[in-house]
Amino acid sequence: MKTTGIVLLVIGILSTLGGIIGTVHGQNPNFAGLAFVVLGAFLMSRANKKKVEEENKKQWEKGSSENE
Repeated sequence: MKTTGIVLLVIGILSTLGGIIGTVHGQNPNFAGLAFVVLGAFLMSRANKKKVEEENKKQWEKGSSENE
């Protein structure tokens, strides 16, 4: 999930940059790449939160098994 997020983030950044360059050259504004930026950032954030949740769960399981 994190790799997909990085790929979508890069595609979104490049697309948004292309939209800005196109707007400077007189074309209609096209900022559809921002959707990819948001989606990529969300996927990376979710992957990081999932990793932290897993680590907390392992620590909790380790702590509860020591108390028995």
